[in-house]
Amino acid sequence: MTDVEVLVVGAGVMGAATARALARRGREVLLLERFEVGHDRGSSHGASRVFRLSYDDPTYVRMAQEALPLWRELEDESGRSVLRTTGGVDVGSGAIANAPALEECGASYERMDGRAASERFPTFSFPPDVPALFQADAGIVRAESAIRAFVDSATAHGAELREETRVVGLAPNDEDVTVETEAEAFRGRAVVVTAGAWAKELLATSGIDLPVVPTRETVAYFALDEPWPPVLVQWEAPPYYALADPGQGIKAAQHHAGPVTDPDAEGEVSEHAVARLSGWVKERFPGADPEPQSAETCLYTNTDDERFILERHGPIVVGSACSGHAFKFAPVIGERLADLASRAR
Repeated sequence: MTDVEVLVVGAGVMGAATARALARRGREVLLLERFEVGHDRGSSHGASRVFRLSYDDPTYVRMAQEALPLWRELEDESGRSVLRTTGGVDVGSGAIANAPALEECGASYERMDGRAASERFPTFSFPPDVPALFQADAGIVRAESAIRAFVDSATAHGAELREETRVVGLAPNDEDVTVETEAEAFRGRAVVVTAGAWAKELLATSGIDLPVVPTRETVAYFALDEPWPPVLVQWEAPPYYALADPGQGIKAAQHHAGPVTDPDAEGEVSEHAVARLSGWVKERFPGADPEPQSAETCLYTNTDDERFILERHGPIVVGSACSGHAFKFAPVIGERLADLASRAR
């Protein structure tokens, strides 16, 4: 059995950010990934993710404010372009509901109606009387670049990465935890589980019941000549959103619209979802081609209220940060999970 100070299971964006945070503190870190870094089976793949401050909960506004300079720090260290600011437009009743939290946190924003928003941002077409809100700090995180920057930083600071290494069991005791893979076992002072939709099954081997449900969401891509439109969120049930996707135009989806799934099952695009997205893009983006260029799926790992589960159980740290909206917070969550893993029991 090999001894390691801290193991991190799962090298998506949360695991990569955590491994970097630990390695930069001088910890001995082993990062285990069951597939390969950047694989398309989970929640972190693709070219872009939304970055926004606009939430109705001040907790998330503050987390986004904290994350913004950390993304810039990652860019400076890596030499990669990671976060591109485009501004963001929220429309619908939820847009105005976000205003009090923004005010509480001192985040600037502008209220407007659909007519004013369409005039200011001719990329969009809105009903004239719909409530709207513009927040200038929104933009896109280049997902693949972000993950690679986190991993490269982690390994540059001494972390070891092992891909194609599936963890099958966790056996904690009073002093440490045994992490069993298909080929060998490791003993660590702590293990951080950032395994996305696979975390529930893995944590169950140690007696931890993670209250999450995985769903498979459909995402579609549409051609648009304008390369960097503002992020758009249309607040209804379930919300629609769209953001720039470098090289393809725009990426569009609905939030929490997909079915419950088995993460090991083959991803299947919902044609009904694609048809809804095509109709929405036709209404909201007059300059876009409403026929999608491509479509794919991704996994959400959902709590009942979209909260993140960041907690420690003995030598096991749970990092279930998803519910479909966590990518933007990755550098903050990585630091918090590193804090938990470093904490004396």
